[in-house]
Amino acid sequence: MSLLRDRLTEKKLVITAEVSPPKGAGIKKLREHIQLISPHVTAINITDCQRSVVRMASWAACKIIMDLGAEPVLQVTCRDRNSIALQADLMGASALGIQNVLCLTGDPVKVGDSPDSRSVFEYESIKLLQTASNLQRGRDAQNLKMNAPTRFVLGSVVNPTARGGLGQLERMKKKIAAGAIFFQTQANYDIEDFCSFLRLTQDVDTSILAGILVLHSPDIAHFINENIPGIQLPKSVIKRLENASDPEKEGIEIAIESMLQLKDHCAGFHVMTIRREPLIPLVVKGFYERISI
Repeated sequence: MSLLRDRLTEKKLVITAEVSPPKGAGIKKLREHIQLISPHVTAINITDCQRSVVRMASWAACKIIMDLGAEPVLQVTCRDRNSIALQADLMGASALGIQNVLCLTGDPVKVGDSPDSRSVFEYESIKLLQTASNLQRGRDAQNLKMNAPTRFVLGSVVNPTARGGLGQLERMKKKIAAGAIFFQTQANYDIEDFCSFLRLTQDVDTSILAGILVLHSPDIAHFINENIPGIQLPKSVIKRLENASDPEKEGIEIAIESMLQLKDHCAGFHVMTIRREPLIPLVVKGFYERISI
């Protein structure tokens, strides 16, 4: 049984974390990160060649998570696979016991380390959700019968920084109709704008995990502004990091403050870093300490 599904159903606070699989076959650091993070979160997302950078298959890293006694969320993107391969991976993931799947369209290959590779994009996230929902009913994309259905908690993503939010809201509704029962958001450091978007979703029948991207230096803040689509850091946040005697500690504090301001408007949080996974437990513990006071 999926702990993520249970907590969402029971309206209990959910915190997930995001971990990138290794670029290679070595798993020592991945195991260390999982063991460090898993006691503090409901589930751990494993990215699927995020930003089009070649890494270990997401389903393989999810199996490692399960072997360590934790719960994974398998990310599946449409960029690299046609409909046959997508369905085959989903069937295999379910057979392995992976219970949670996040369906994404995927970043373009030109932003990654294999810019000459060919994109597929036969599907996008809504079509992937529809196909995954068919698999849940024991039918493939051609409506051919399977020997057993898949059993997944299906989720997707939404960008709260999109202007006005209404287009994202309509796309969310289409994803819900396609089978998504939860959403993880992109990070948004304009908390007032973030809350405004979350208020727009109050009448939508779903659970939203607000994205929290932990900053650890002014350089990483500038990197995010320049390289990650959909995120624009306010000057005030960058100044806080630049003026801090300990930027990493300040980044943790910014993340906790954001969570405290957003907690009444969402079902929980999805905590991310850029190559600083050990910061995730510090943020989660700091948040729980504040709300228990």
